[in-house]
Amino acid sequence: MKLFSKIMIVMGVFLFASCIKHEIIPAPEKKVDLPASFSGMLNGSPYELIKDKDGYRCIATQAKEILPSPQPSNVIYYSSIESAQKMDLIKISLGKLNFNPGTDAVPTLNEFKTFFTNNKTPDFMRDGLGGVEIAYRDAQGNVWLSREDSTQPQNFVFSSQKQETDEKGDYMKCVAQFNVTLYDDRDAPTDSIVFMNATYEGYFKR
Repeated sequence: MKLFSKIMIVMGVFLFASCIKHEIIPAPEKKVDLPASFSGMLNGSPYELIKDKDGYRCIATQAKEILPSPQPSNVIYYSSIESAQKMDLIKISLGKLNFNPGTDAVPTLNEFKTFFTNNKTPDFMRDGLGGVEIAYRDAQGNVWLSREDSTQPQNFVFSSQKQETDEKGDYMKCVAQFNVTLYDDRDAPTDSIVFMNATYEGYFKR
């Protein structure tokens, strides 16, 4: 009788344990650490925008023109460091990448990577059409733009590029360095500002 009782107890424990649902802990999501900072000399004085300070962050967008085949479609990439709390903003426009749209109407990852690899020292071009454009909005809301025909010395280089991917998308993390004169009007400028030794850390998104 004692042996029977022990057997029943053991079987009861086994059945109870087998009924317990084991919690499945999902693997942690991969999340790319996305940079956002800008620094340089603005008209001879230090100037900077820092990630998470005053709400500053990097925002990456695109402007796509989808054309019927066999015409190639195209995309211009934008990366800006901005805040909903402040007026100051710095933005880089870079284009344009021609591609044949698939079901997602976006360039392939390889096309995206190759485009940036081949554009490490782009020329300044209006609206980023075939090159790069720098736009800056100051604390008063005035917008200043680069000009492809500026008579002042200017240069731009991506000193670092790194492609990374997570569940939310494909990114090209980058460090851009430039010296540029920006104008209050591209066609009939009356005033200008100068950024020297500027460093932009941000990203573009496919």
